[in-house]
Amino acid sequence: MRKFFFIAALAALMCTATEAKAQTAAEVDATVAKVMSAKAPCNQGPEAFKTFIGKFSTDSAFMESRVRLTDDQREKYASLLVPDNFKAKRPFAKDDDEYYQAWGEIQYTQVYLDCGWVDSYVTHTFEFKRIGGKWYLDKVVPGE
Repeated sequence: MRKFFFIAALAALMCTATEAKAQTAAEVDATVAKVMSAKAPCNQGPEAFKTFIGKFSTDSAFMESRVRLTDDQREKYASLLVPDNFKAKRPFAKDDDEYYQAWGEIQYTQVYLDCGWVDSYVTHTFEFKRIGGKWYLDKVVPGE
């Protein structure tokens, strides 16, 4: 019975640890290095993610051409759909707490930007997908 409680407690601890990733400046920097690496899967193929996100996060016309959200989603997340929001950010003060943004899932066809509170939870995730050889913001997933 003790073994069961130990395993259950360990599993709960592991789940908690995976909810809020990359919360220190060093951890955020590591995700940036990974997504910007020429060897990263997302940077292979016809359009490198690092080239795409560089333009997406600075050029509002380009950003608008690469957002594949429904009208309802665009309206709901309008305050988030500004170019400066699409980059990793070391923890910084926001609403009397610390907030961060870090690259999460990094694959050939998808890259996630997780945004959330340090030592707490992800508020939302931007999901980028490679479609027809080009990268798009395909979804905004609300957190907890």
